[in-house]
Amino acid sequence: MEAFLIYFLTLGAIFSIGTMGYNVSAGYAGFFTLAHAGIVAVGAYTYALLTLKLDVPFGLAIIAAMVFSALVSALLSFASKKIRGDAFAILTLWFGFVVVTVLLNWRDLTRGALGLPGIPHPALFNDKVLLFLFCVIVMILSYVVLERIGSSPFGRALGAVRDDETAALALGKDVVRLRVSSAAISGAFAGLSGALLAVFLGFIDPNLFGIPLLVQFIGYMVIGGLGRMEASIAGTFLMLGVREGVRFLPFEPELVGALREIIFAAILGLVILYRPKGIMGKVELE
Repeated sequence: MEAFLIYFLTLGAIFSIGTMGYNVSAGYAGFFTLAHAGIVAVGAYTYALLTLKLDVPFGLAIIAAMVFSALVSALLSFASKKIRGDAFAILTLWFGFVVVTVLLNWRDLTRGALGLPGIPHPALFNDKVLLFLFCVIVMILSYVVLERIGSSPFGRALGAVRDDETAALALGKDVVRLRVSSAAISGAFAGLSGALLAVFLGFIDPNLFGIPLLVQFIGYMVIGGLGRMEASIAGTFLMLGVREGVRFLPFEPELVGALREIIFAAILGLVILYRPKGIMGKVELE
């Protein structure tokens, strides 16, 4: 039971970082993309390939994963200058499919569906408790940084774009620059989450980063609430607890996966219908 608790709390901290990153673009800037799981994959594979193939040190590989993920996210968001609404949602969803397809088919680099085993990490993290403590510290630092961004003039400008883009333009705000910047910040923390996930699991494959992971991040963020970082943490731990808790119910193992998704979808649907601000969000889901 102790091992499961450490596993759950570590995974919750890692996913919370990714959810907070998602909340920067969707909650602070009102810039809702469907590429988040793909950006997390970019971070995870950047870290894994750098450490496995080039022996890049842990810290540098983490930073590289954040930087590369931020660049990819910023470039993708730049398309919002020409594409909006449903078309942009389709574009970002397509990006996620492209990432998984590339990872599956570039076998010389990624080993395709076989995945990347034996991902290195500091020997210190052989102790799962120390890895858990490290992930929690990183989550807290991420929260502090993102909260400061949200309360800064830059964060208030993002809120103005989210609430009324036309008014923000009339006030002289560079909407495209603000959205690209928010996407870069979001991507950096998504990349950090992906890199830590690779460290934690020690193995990644493309199927980890498909639609189910995207839906999880959307659920964690929406159920917690948009526009508040603590809401992202609360939503992640609550819904991850629901997902993981299902395994202890007296059902056949083959039913657990389906039941987990049904319960998750039901809770998400109820929150969207009856509490569009989530548990503790500041912004109502439209």
